[in-house]
Amino acid sequence: MSFANNNDARMSFSTMPVQVFEEEPYESAKAKGFDDFEAMLTCGGDDRSLILESSTNKYHIRPQPVDPAHVFRGSCTGNPPTQRGYDAAKKLYEELSAMPDGSLDSAIEDVFADQRKRISTILQLEEGTEVIIVPSGSDAEYLPVAIARALKGNVPIANGITQLREIGAGSAPAAVGEYFSTHAPLKGKLSEDAKILEGFEGLDGINIPAREKNGDAINASQKMDEFIATSQANGQYPIVHGVFGGKTGIRDDKMPASMDCGETSLGVVDACQGRFSLDELHDWLKQDSIVLYTSSKFYQAPPFCGAVIIPPKIATKLRNSPAPEPKEMYTIDGLGGFLTDKELPDCLNNWKPLLAKEKSANLGLALRWEAGLAGMEAMASYPDGDRTAAYKEWADSVANMVRAKTELDPWCVERSIVSIRVAKQDGWLSMSELRDLYRWMSMDMSSFVPEATAEEKNALSKPAYIGQPVDVSETHAIVRIALGVESMLSYFDDKAKTLEEDQTVVLKLAAIGKHFDTLKKSGL
Repeated sequence: MSFANNNDARMSFSTMPVQVFEEEPYESAKAKGFDDFEAMLTCGGDDRSLILESSTNKYHIRPQPVDPAHVFRGSCTGNPPTQRGYDAAKKLYEELSAMPDGSLDSAIEDVFADQRKRISTILQLEEGTEVIIVPSGSDAEYLPVAIARALKGNVPIANGITQLREIGAGSAPAAVGEYFSTHAPLKGKLSEDAKILEGFEGLDGINIPAREKNGDAINASQKMDEFIATSQANGQYPIVHGVFGGKTGIRDDKMPASMDCGETSLGVVDACQGRFSLDELHDWLKQDSIVLYTSSKFYQAPPFCGAVIIPPKIATKLRNSPAPEPKEMYTIDGLGGFLTDKELPDCLNNWKPLLAKEKSANLGLALRWEAGLAGMEAMASYPDGDRTAAYKEWADSVANMVRAKTELDPWCVERSIVSIRVAKQDGWLSMSELRDLYRWMSMDMSSFVPEATAEEKNALSKPAYIGQPVDVSETHAIVRIALGVESMLSYFDDKAKTLEEDQTVVLKLAAIGKHFDTLKKSGL
């Protein structure tokens, strides 16, 4: 989403210095009654942030905090802004709104610089580590390719992705230079024939699924070792991925290093869920791995906002390297459709003139990161040991609640994500059936099941937001209950109250499972 000062186009955007921008996200949100600030929270992203006819995005959430009477346990998917994040982002919005026309451009550059510094402080990054701000974890996948080109020149590149179907759907296509959405953040809606970003042609790659057909986890690390050997034998430079917590929380056995400081291979750790300790992060950076990160999963920023963390030795090499070729890579049809110079750190100064857009800024991204940083800063005072003990205790408690219901099974428990399959008469609910359940969880369904008990009707009446379904096996899919920053902070403050909310979610899941056929006949 590009915002350019222009006195000929004030639009209805009256509270910000005069701007013209790609209108669809903003106008879609305004048409559904959201104010200027809330509409701007949806801008500068892709189709996942668009407000639909339902007055929500595709995750059934709004650019507003949820009602305090509702329960939110969907941090592994997409988040509405928390009240904490909403207030922080709105404060930044109001500060920028008060600026004179023509000043937003430089102000956003300062905002992103401040946000990069705060990310570095919270994550206790070693001096020399650099951070790129990106619109999402999927967009982040374009950066390792560009970094590989900067390190190695115009050599054949092969990109290996793991945990297919349990990482973001856009990650695999982005890793080979393809568009993954109908929209690009700074370009807007794409033409139907837009397939590959300019300058990203000719990439090769493999995708390793997360699981076998029966649901067993695949040893992706072993597959990546084989991929490295094959790529090098074919004269290709391998970019090697490891996933530290996919949709169900499973982690690859090892996180790949950048061999010979990036001369032989480039290791990439997908830690976009944000469910890691500082020691784990620092270990990845010590082995020269590029780390992909977001604050829009565990830390509950609205969708979406990401970062690419560059270890010091790689950052030094980039600082001393020219911008990678070809120059078409930086046009609006390449990286320029996703980034401006303002999101880049100092080690990429050579890239900045090629991505510079006069009077242009991704304000929506800055607002979403401000919301995410509010959550990160609120959690920063809790040591990793306390967090680990809390999520283990919480996960055990929730898994036991699930086991107590005959309609449910805690199929997989990984850190702060409990993955649940839901029974039906002849087995387990399928992916398509769980999509209905996922939608119904966010609605008051109590009036559609006359035969439900009083306890079931009470549970069915309470909107609860959970993690989207994941297709994990030929026999079943799962939905997820995930702890996020606000529910973890709540757990530290009042365990009983937090677990009472989780019990509400479990009871509603069980009631929907028990009365699934009746609810299906309702037509909702």
